[in-house]
Amino acid sequence: MLFALVCLTGIPAAASVSGWHQFQKDPLHTGTTSDAAPGSDPVLLWSMQAGAINVPPLVAGDLVYVYDANGTMWAFDRRCGSMVWRNETSPWFIQSSTPAYGDDMIFAAERDGDLHAFDAATGERLWKAHATDHALACPVTYHDHRVYVGESYCRAPARYFCYDENGTMVWSSSTGVAGAYEWCGACVVDQYLIHPISSGNLVSLFRENGTMRDIISLADDQNISFARSDVGRIRASVSHHRGYLYVASEYSQEQGYIWKIRLDCGRFIDSGWSTEIGFSTSTPVVHDGRVYVGVGEHGCSGNLVCLNDSTGDVLWSYPVPAGVKSSPVLSISDSDSDSGGNSGGDVHIYFTTATANGSLYCLRDCGASAELAWAYNPPDSGYILQGAAISDGMVYFGTGGGYVYCIGRRGDLDYDGEISATDAVIALQMAAGSESSAPGADMDCDCRVTSVDALVVLRDAAVMTQHATTFMKNGEVN
Repeated sequence: MLFALVCLTGIPAAASVSGWHQFQKDPLHTGTTSDAAPGSDPVLLWSMQAGAINVPPLVAGDLVYVYDANGTMWAFDRRCGSMVWRNETSPWFIQSSTPAYGDDMIFAAERDGDLHAFDAATGERLWKAHATDHALACPVTYHDHRVYVGESYCRAPARYFCYDENGTMVWSSSTGVAGAYEWCGACVVDQYLIHPISSGNLVSLFRENGTMRDIISLADDQNISFARSDVGRIRASVSHHRGYLYVASEYSQEQGYIWKIRLDCGRFIDSGWSTEIGFSTSTPVVHDGRVYVGVGEHGCSGNLVCLNDSTGDVLWSYPVPAGVKSSPVLSISDSDSDSGGNSGGDVHIYFTTATANGSLYCLRDCGASAELAWAYNPPDSGYILQGAAISDGMVYFGTGGGYVYCIGRRGDLDYDGEISATDAVIALQMAAGSESSAPGADMDCDCRVTSVDALVVLRDAAVMTQHATTFMKNGEVN
């Protein structure tokens, strides 16, 4: 069997994969990846216990990083979930700032107002900087050797901070407008840093020195033709796609909006739309002329909503039993196959529901509607606040019950919905070091990929082929 496996090594290798380095993947908060993720038959590949988790994981290289609500940063081997290191920030009971990875470091902000940098490989604390006496409760943004984060829960107008990766403050900026930055993460667009304010404003700063380029109130009907007087609060990060910014707001448990506004050379332009969708703290994701966003508050039912990017019209709304406070993430694959994994150009949307004993959902966008591909209810009954990260065909998420989960399809390494000789060859290439290892290739769950795993994949492929041949001989397959 090993000889047969070696003879098959001329089959092309699997495509390279990308990481998930910060909130919604990157500094633009795109929330999309070409890494295929399970479109059917999800399998729990591993789970590990940490503390209560209120933010999505990060994935970089061979490690998954989890920041728990008690202030502990964890690093797990993405292939099997074994703990690689852990370190502490401060013992607050509800850390809610998503960390960021950059230049082999993990940057974490916490509610004591401190910003920390850890060596991504070893967990060693590299530096700690006290930014403010107030909380840091929005996602950390990393770009071009700089770290950006804003303060929350303060009476005075809040500040946004910029640090270099050595822990030196580069600038702090305040607009003078009331409001703070709970969950209001910034995106980087060219030379500008764009962030929301909870009071319903968007701010554009020169990211080099923090001076203001522009500010707009979404209630300003003198400058925005699609302004709303009842904007309410913004408690979501802003995303950017092809010259436009997207953000959501919440006015009450039943009312809220999604916004699209033009950004040109750092200035806000009266071009775009606003659509009432209901309460939302979700960061919108844009792909192929469609905008996806979560809707629903704690204790309420929710929806995953899809809108026309050109007009803002709602194309479909998929109901779920609890609010979707998380931000959706998308897996888009260019594979030719149309079965199993996300393939054939299909768009799969992954999100969680904000409730105790919540679930991770996967929807398939069918054009005029969405269909449920699968839902995974984890074995712990913890509350799920934030969403997921996708890397190397796996979906990672955590719960308030203190567990981090890796969902995938073991043995299906080219994500075509089948286990075949091609998968066995990919596993052998991983064992030889010519391909980076994937969790689904570790068939014997020993935290490494070896030729033994490749043989197990080949055996499973042979079994599947034999079953298919038997069915055809019996006339059960036309």
